[in-house]
Amino acid sequence: MAKFRHLWLEAALAFVLITGARCLLNVSLEVIPEAVQRGQEVILRCHYDLVPLYTVKWYRGNNEFYRYSPNEEPATKIFNTTGIHVDGEKSNNSQVTLYDVDFALSGTFSCEITADEPTFYTASGLKNLTVVSLPEGKPVIVSERERYDPGDTLRANCSLPASRPAAKLSFTLNNMPVEPTARSQEEHEQQKRNQSYHHQQQQWISLSLPLQPFHYVNGQLNLRCTAQIPGIYSSMSEIQLGAGLREPVPERVTSENGCGSHSVVCFTILFLCMLQLLLR
Repeated sequence: MAKFRHLWLEAALAFVLITGARCLLNVSLEVIPEAVQRGQEVILRCHYDLVPLYTVKWYRGNNEFYRYSPNEEPATKIFNTTGIHVDGEKSNNSQVTLYDVDFALSGTFSCEITADEPTFYTASGLKNLTVVSLPEGKPVIVSERERYDPGDTLRANCSLPASRPAAKLSFTLNNMPVEPTARSQEEHEQQKRNQSYHHQQQQWISLSLPLQPFHYVNGQLNLRCTAQIPGIYSSMSEIQLGAGLREPVPERVTSENGCGSHSVVCFTILFLCMLQLLLR
């Protein structure tokens, strides 16, 4: 009898644990937007199915900054955490709104759900947040000249206001990619640091390209500069460059008597010479 009671208790405990686990399945955190502009607000929305609920906690890394406990008064608590500004009026048991976000908040956030007694089962969802500073305006292209002939060297520069992370700048000429001959030091440094955030500088690329006839389409050159931060930002600018205005060199045609295209002048001179001889 004692053995049967022991087995029954184990089965009951297993049932309670499984039931509690089922209540907490599909816990996930949604960050809206995942890449937020510096100084703006972001919503951390925790999705879960739980009855009954004991607590919902929000963390930045290992630091708890907001808690919802339905059995306590007040039900919400905001913890003083450096750099995290919680909008209490826009926060509740399922979401937290942060305002005036800064670069230091980039990283992993989580929401942790704990079931009420008797199980106190806990589960959590994680999500990364990226704080960015997007460029103001479009790329600016400056060309050394407005017109180029085949054989000339096209020299141009494309610049973009500072951003964080740095944007990737690229050139196309009549929709054909052309490799820049130089890049700003900031872009190189960002690539080395794997786009870690330290400072911001204007970004630029330059081009020095000897032009060939195949570069032209209907005698025109369309130079385009594209700026991209993958999944966050994309912008482009373009300029139209025409063919050169070199004066054509007249073809010199020479006749057998040497006068060629100037036969009228030659005839006049010859006539004057004959007239002078007659007057002597």
